[in-house]
Amino acid sequence: MSDDTSKGLEPLQRPLTPQERDLVRWLLEHGHSDTSHLLPQIDRLSVFERCSCGCPTVYFAFDGVPVARKGEQLISDWLAAVDGDGVGVMLFQSGNKISSLEVYSLAGTVEPFGLPAIESIRGY
Repeated sequence: MSDDTSKGLEPLQRPLTPQERDLVRWLLEHGHSDTSHLLPQIDRLSVFERCSCGCPTVYFAFDGVPVARKGEQLISDWLAAVDGDGVGVMLFQSGNKISSLEVYSLAGTVEPFGLPAIESIRGY
């Protein structure tokens, strides 16, 4: 078992899905501070790991190089819904690069679920 698998992470190498791309853009445009300088990074991101618990949390690589998560900072934090169930949506950066998109069940469901529709996002 690899070190990442023991942490509940599954290695991947793929581009962002259109829904991931749109969600990251929305989170940057509505972040808690001015994160507009990070918008040009979206087209250079790819997914190199995802959570293996069934949530849609993903970890990014920038120009093919995984972004270190040590010292991550929260830059956008919202509530949303997936199929009527509440989720939290958080975007992180590390070293001035977008590092991860975390989406978690507010109820702690163990069933796999997808990303929320942008229309479902709301503040606390």
